Amino acid sequence: MALNEPVKGAAPGWIFPLYAAGMALVFLGERVLSGLQRGAGAATALGLLCVALASALRFAPRFKTGGERKSIETLLAMLSLAGVVALAIYFATTDPGANALGLSHLVSPRKEHVLGELRVLWIALTALSLVPMLFAETALWPMRRAERPESRRVWAAASAGLTLVLAGVYGALLVYAAGAVTWKADYSYFKTSRPSEPTRKIAASLAEPVRVVAFFPDVNEVRSEVASYLRELAVGMPKLQVQVADRLLAPKLAKELHATQDGVIVFARGSLNYTVNLGTDIDAARPKLKTLDRDVKEQLLKLARARLTAYLTVGHGELNDPNKGKPEDPAHSVSIARTLLQKQNFTLKDLGLAQGLANEVPDDADVVLVLGPSDPFGTEEISALQRYADRGGHLFIALDPDANSVQISAPPSALTGGERSAAPAASDASSTSPAPAASARPLPTPSARPVAAPAASTGSAKPKASVVAVEPAEPAPPGMAALAQLAQLSYSPTLLANEHNHVRLSFNDADHTRLITNSFSSHASVSTLSRNAPAAAVVFFGAGSLDRAPGATAKIDFAVRAPTGTFADRNKNFVQDKDTEKANPYNIAAAVSRPIVPGAVPVPPAPDPKKPPEKKPETREMRAFVVADGDAFSDLVLSNVRGNQFFLVDAVRWLVGEESFAGAETSEEDAHIEQTKQQDLSWYYATIFGAPCLVMAVGVVVSRRSRRTGGARR
Repeated sequence: MALNEPVKGAAPGWIFPLYAAGMALVFLGERVLSGLQRGAGAATALGLLCVALASALRFAPRFKTGGERKSIETLLAMLSLAGVVALAIYFATTDPGANALGLSHLVSPRKEHVLGELRVLWIALTALSLVPMLFAETALWPMRRAERPESRRVWAAASAGLTLVLAGVYGALLVYAAGAVTWKADYSYFKTSRPSEPTRKIAASLAEPVRVVAFFPDVNEVRSEVASYLRELAVGMPKLQVQVADRLLAPKLAKELHATQDGVIVFARGSLNYTVNLGTDIDAARPKLKTLDRDVKEQLLKLARARLTAYLTVGHGELNDPNKGKPEDPAHSVSIARTLLQKQNFTLKDLGLAQGLANEVPDDADVVLVLGPSDPFGTEEISALQRYADRGGHLFIALDPDANSVQISAPPSALTGGERSAAPAASDASSTSPAPAASARPLPTPSARPVAAPAASTGSAKPKASVVAVEPAEPAPPGMAALAQLAQLSYSPTLLANEHNHVRLSFNDADHTRLITNSFSSHASVSTLSRNAPAAAVVFFGAGSLDRAPGATAKIDFAVRAPTGTFADRNKNFVQDKDTEKANPYNIAAAVSRPIVPGAVPVPPAPDPKKPPEKKPETREMRAFVVADGDAFSDLVLSNVRGNQFFLVDAVRWLVGEESFAGAETSEEDAHIEQTKQQDLSWYYATIFGAPCLVMAVGVVVSRRSRRTGGARR
C-alpha cells in the first residue's frame, strides 16, 4: 500500500485540528474580541461551523466500517459530541440564551446559582472533550494507516486524558467550594508580649501614682490577653494602679478618662492622659499585641518623668539639616532617628546660628546632638558647646569622615574644660601637622611619616614635602578635630575597611568600607548590644577612628570597636595593602564622662541662724558620646539594621542618666531572616541540586529493596 493512499474506513487526520481550531475561534470571538464592534461575531460563527463540520464527519457512516477502527471512531465521535453539548450550555449562560430559556426571569439568588452551575458544567465538558481527544489522536497517529489499529491503546490514552481532566475538575471544584466555607484555621505563630525588664524598671521609678485602665467588653479575646499582661506588670509596683473595665458598665470612669470607644488602654497621671488603641477584634489586634510591651513602655516613660529637650544642630550640613539633601533621600535624612527620640519622650528643637548657638546653648538643653556635619563649626559655636559641656552638658557627636571642613581654631579649654591643654590648639599648628597631633597612640603609619616633630613644633615650621616618601595618613579636618576635642578625643577621618566583615550593597570593593561589628564593651551606653552581642550587630557606612587625646583627664570608654581584620584605607582603593595598611584594633565609638564640681560657696564668718544653711555644691557630670560615622544614624541604615536603633537610643539614655531604662522590649514579632551571600549560595545549591539528588537516592534504595523482595518471593 502506498504511503499517501487513504485507508478504507479511516477518518482523515485533519478532523481533530479542525475541531480544535473551531473551539479556539469560539473562544476568540466570545472572550477576546467581545469588546470590539466587528470581528467577534464572525469568529464565533466560523468556529461553530468548524466544530459542527468536524463532529458531523465523526458520525459519517463511511468511517464506521467495523472492527477496531469502528471502536476508535465511536470514541472520538462521543468526545466531539461532548464538545458540542458544552457549546450549547455555554450559549445558555449568555444574555440571549438566558432570555430564550427564561433564565433571566428567575429571582436573583436562584438565577446566579443556576448560571454558576451551567458555567462549571460547560467548562468541564469542554475539557472532557478536548484533552481525551488529544490523547487519543496522539496514540492513533502512528497507526492511522494501519489496516488493524489497536483500539485498546487509543482507549487507554483517552482514559488517561479523562482521568487527568476529572482530577483537575475535582480540584477546582474543591477549592471553589472551600472558598465559600466560613471556617478558618490560622496556624501562624501568635503570642502577646510579656512585660520586659526595662518596662518594669520604668514602672518602679514612678514618683506619683499612675492609673492604667483597659476598656474592653466583658467577653472578649483581646481583653483576656491585655488583662494578663497588665496583671503581670503590676506585680510589686505600688505606684501602678491597674484596672480592666467595661466602658458601658462604667460610664463615669470612661468619661473621666475620656475613653470614647472600646479596645483602648488609658494611662493617666493627674491631668495627663495617654492612650494605646488595640481594638476588640482579635485578628486585627494580633500585630499590636505582639508589640504591646513596646507601646506600654513608651506611655509609661512619658508619665515617669518630665519631657526632656534634645537640640539638633543645623547649618553645618548635618544629616538632619533640611538643606543638605532631598527629603526623600534615605542616606541624608534622619526621620527614623527623630521618631526614636520622640518615643523616648524628647522634644526636638533645632540649634544653629539663628537659635543662638554662637552665643550659648539654651539652658533647657538636656542633650545636644551633632549628626554628621559636613561643614565646619565656627569658633564661637565650638566655644558655646565647650561652655555647655563645662557646666555638665550632654553631647552626642557623630562625625562624618567625608566632611569637607576648612580650618578653624579650637578654644583654649577644649580638652580639660578651663585649663589650657598641652596639645597644640592654635589654627596654624593644626594646619601644619600632617597627622592628628592629639593622639597618644598614633594609628599605624608608614615609616617615612614624620612622627614627633609636628607635635612639638610651635606652628611656625612646616614639614617639607620631600620628607614624606609614602602617602601619610589623612589628617582630621580641624573643624571635625575641634568637635572631637570637646570630648578629649582625637579623630582620624581615614576610612576603615574590612575585606571580610562588611555589608554587600554595590557588590564591589567599595563595600569593604561598610563595616559590621559586634565588638562592644560593657559600658552602659551599649548595654543592650553587649548583652546580645552574639546576635546583635551595628553597621557603619564609612567610619573613621577615635583615640584618647594627649593630656585627657576624662573617663573614656571605647564602647564600639571595629571588627578583627580592619585596616585604615589610606590610599582609598578599598583593598588592604599588606605593606602599608596593617590590620589593627580601631575605636569607632567612645563614651566620655567628666565630673563637674562648681566653685565652693563662700562661707560667711558668722552664719545667720535665721537663714537656712547653704547646701553643698552638687557634683554634676559632663557626658559625651562620640561616633566616628554619622551615616550610622541615617534612615538608610536605621531602616534596615535594628542594632543601630538600639545603639542610638541606649547612648542617648546614658547621656541623660537613664541607662537603667535601657534594654530591648519584649516583642513577639516574626524575626526577619537575613542571610549572607555565602548562605544564599548554600541554600541555592542545596535546593537546586541537593534536594533532587536526595529524592533520587531514596528512589534508588526503595527500588532495589522492592526488587530484592520480589525476587525472593519468586
